Amino acid sequence: MSPAGKTLNRGGRPPRLSQNAIVDVGERILVRDGIEALTMRRVAKELGSSPMAVYRHVQDKDELLVLILDRLVARLPRPELPDNPQDRLIELWKLLHGQLIRHPWAIEVLAAGDMMAPSVLWIVEEILATFVKAGLDRKCAAAAYRAVWHFTLGEALVRTATRRRTDELDRPPFAIVLVSDVDREQMPNLACLSDQWSTARETDSYPEGLKAMITGWLSST
Repeated sequence: MSPAGKTLNRGGRPPRLSQNAIVDVGERILVRDGIEALTMRRVAKELGSSPMAVYRHVQDKDELLVLILDRLVARLPRPELPDNPQDRLIELWKLLHGQLIRHPWAIEVLAAGDMMAPSVLWIVEEILATFVKAGLDRKCAAAAYRAVWHFTLGEALVRTATRRRTDELDRPPFAIVLVSDVDREQMPNLACLSDQWSTARETDSYPEGLKAMITGWLSST
């Protein structure tokens, strides 16, 4: 192709837009720059298009976020689940938790309690059905689901925020210094654990906490 032909292509019509292309770019922005950087104008700019053209395929930023969330959940495998209710629930929750840890921006979106991916409904139904099969009535199963969801989301939020802040620091975290330097007579329990806080901070305690929560709910029947 001649130089003139190349110039004409660059100055010609932009590639045809599609919802998938918009979602691709939106996801890249979220992964690279975070939730605050995602705007319809930014998406349009990266696509070499106008915001109005983007709006023909995606109604607004909220719809774009739902589409991206849905894509993330749709990527999850559907593993063969164990028959034991406790083991089954643990596997399902670990599936969700792992995806949250891999995509920190999604934690912030979901914590607001507004967005939800349609593709996640099969997991929610499976969790509720397993609680019911284990002996909980539907109202109690819903309460159990919400409690474990809040624990899962909160653990992921704290872990990712702690990791990010620790990476930024050029000193020991103030919280670790504080709990590691207490009076042994006034606070003997804290003092006995003074050399363990740093290790605990880096330990993945989600499986242990998850098992304790599920055991507690199942034993309430």
